[in-house]
Amino acid sequence: MNNPAKQSADSPRERILAVASDLFYRQGYRATGINEVIEKSGVAKATFYHHFPSKDDLARAYLELSFDKEMLYLQDALARADGPLERLCAVLESLGPWLVETDFRGCVFINMASEVPDPQSPLRQVGIRMYSTVRARVEQLSRELIDSDPEKYAHLDLQTLVEDYMLRFVGAIALAEIYHDIWPFEQAAQTVRRLVGE
Repeated sequence: MNNPAKQSADSPRERILAVASDLFYRQGYRATGINEVIEKSGVAKATFYHHFPSKDDLARAYLELSFDKEMLYLQDALARADGPLERLCAVLESLGPWLVETDFRGCVFINMASEVPDPQSPLRQVGIRMYSTVRARVEQLSRELIDSDPEKYAHLDLQTLVEDYMLRFVGAIALAEIYHDIWPFEQAAQTVRRLVGE
């Protein structure tokens, strides 16, 4: 779940998106104006509008880029984990270093949702897709854990475990941003281990 501003910026489109990603993430969607993006990316206004007809189009590209980066980040974290329990906990535990790297600015999608009140907005829909994808992965990992030792994990209800996990996942992101500290992730991971009986 890396900072979306850290990307190659060779073409005008990439430069615009890199600048906008940094500004949207650091100062917010509403506080970022198109003229500021144009000036800082060093492109002509016509070039900007050729690539992004509106600010919402730019924000959608920013969110889609963030989605792709976060999926790669999650995939990498899971590849480094050994065993079903460690893989399940890795989803949470990988977020601590990400929050430190981004100076506790929080989740791109939660930040955007706080600025775009319409739940039907295409910008909000990218966030819904993001969290639905994470939830599906957590469900898969939870099922793998239960199947790895059906007797040991017989007390677990799959859907309850997934919902409890997701509440801790999102809650840890919010609390880490508020407290500017990684302890919420450490606590959330410990709670998940207790939930599964470890």
